Amino acid sequence: MNEIYKCPKCSDDLGMSGGKYCCWNSDCDFCSYRPWISPPEKIEEFDISKDLENIIGECLSASGYGPFFVDEGAKDNPYWEYETLLGFPPEEVQKISKQWPNVNISDVHVSELISFCFCNLINYPHRCEKYWSEYLSVSREQLIEFATFWRKSKYVQST
Repeated sequence: MNEIYKCPKCSDDLGMSGGKYCCWNSDCDFCSYRPWISPPEKIEEFDISKDLENIIGECLSASGYGPFFVDEGAKDNPYWEYETLLGFPPEEVQKISKQWPNVNISDVHVSELISFCFCNLINYPHRCEKYWSEYLSVSREQLIEFATFWRKSKYVQST
């Protein structure tokens, strides 16, 4: 089970990903890196389209609340693969989804989560196509187009 750490600034829960503790409270800017991992450079922000912003919100919601990455057959732990796919536990994805679009999109871990949501909704064999339109207002082909635009944005770190 993941340990929950509290933000020293606002006492909200801290998330941990990639060696970084982040407060997901949109009113708090606390971030702390493990000393042996150097932080990435801050990515310059730019305006994304309202359409892309809406689709990102839908992807976060679908990933956080939908059936796409839940294994109903694994009664003991239906979320056994969730964090491997998205890099975050479901509670953190849900928290970011609730706060969207009032999150720091230039934070490397938020941008990685968005990329993982796009990638896994498009490519992961979740067998939940019948639920697609309940969570997403675009087809898979349209989602691929939005994902392509997202990958070309300044928010995505090239590796």
